[in-house]
Amino acid sequence: MVVAFGAVAALLAALSGAPDPAATTVPLASPTPTYCPVATPEPLWVDLVTSPTGQFTQVVVVRLGNGEAATITAGSGTFTATGPVGVYSDPASVTVALLTDTTHHLEVFGKVRRVEHDGCIYGGYTLHTNRDKFGAPLVIVQRTNLTHTLHLLWVFRRCCSIG
Repeated sequence: MVVAFGAVAALLAALSGAPDPAATTVPLASPTPTYCPVATPEPLWVDLVTSPTGQFTQVVVVRLGNGEAATITAGSGTFTATGPVGVYSDPASVTVALLTDTTHHLEVFGKVRRVEHDGCIYGGYTLHTNRDKFGAPLVIVQRTNLTHTLHLLWVFRRCCSIG
């Protein structure tokens, strides 16, 4: 009977209680890293604004995928709407105060909510635009004389019409 030397050494080590010098430990497999697919960027769309206007406020509609807040900055201040913000349902309606006889250049910021799914983290970032959904600059010109001019034309037509 032929027995390999390694097997004899292992048998002797087992009988004597000493560890087998030839034995090797096999490391346990490390956990498989989580593969996180790249997320599709969320949209940030701003509906058209009315300009010029004679009003002193304007509601600006902001549409944001998985949004949690929409903020608009202008020369007249910073205005925010919070809560769930969607693209097609529940868009944010941000009321912007307008300064008298001033051109307002709007900057819109949309905060995308942070989402954790299957060990992957998505969102948690802020988008920015200064253009509406068609690419036009977000500019509102407030002119107080617009309201007065339109009113005077209507009064003149009513009182002085011929016929």
